[in-house]
Amino acid sequence: MSNFLKRTGLTAKELGIIVFLLFTFCAGLIVKYSGWKRPNEYDYSQTDLNFENRLKSSFDELKTEKADSLGLVRSRELETLADSLGITIENKSPEKKSIAPGTKININTALSADLRVLPGIGEVMAERIIEYRETHGRFMRSEDIKNVKGIGDKKYEEIQQFLTTE
Repeated sequence: MSNFLKRTGLTAKELGIIVFLLFTFCAGLIVKYSGWKRPNEYDYSQTDLNFENRLKSSFDELKTEKADSLGLVRSRELETLADSLGITIENKSPEKKSIAPGTKININTALSADLRVLPGIGEVMAERIIEYRETHGRFMRSEDIKNVKGIGDKKYEEIQQFLTTE
């Protein structure tokens, strides 16, 4: 035994601790896989349902509250949480405003809200247009908007009558 301790560089106390840990580990494996102790069986479906209901009620509260910056941040956080959990939240937001014929929107100066009134342009696409404009500079022609990811010929045909670069 002393020969083994000299070869490993361990003291008798350290070897005792290692043997104890190995024994405890093996005993744990035996208990886990032998069926001596069954795991607690708990039905989480009711807890999950309660959580989902609370999450949906939080959205309903946000819809009735006045929209301020804190409410918008909280709304985005809840939407992210709902998406990550795979929960569908009914969107009862007001209908999208339609743009009057003959109205022109300058795509070089328009804000996200201005761009979202264009047919087929939502929040994500409006942000892409602004990001493209900030990265690549001003649009020289209204056709340049087709360089934005997600805007092809078909979408451009729908919105071209409303666009200007002046």
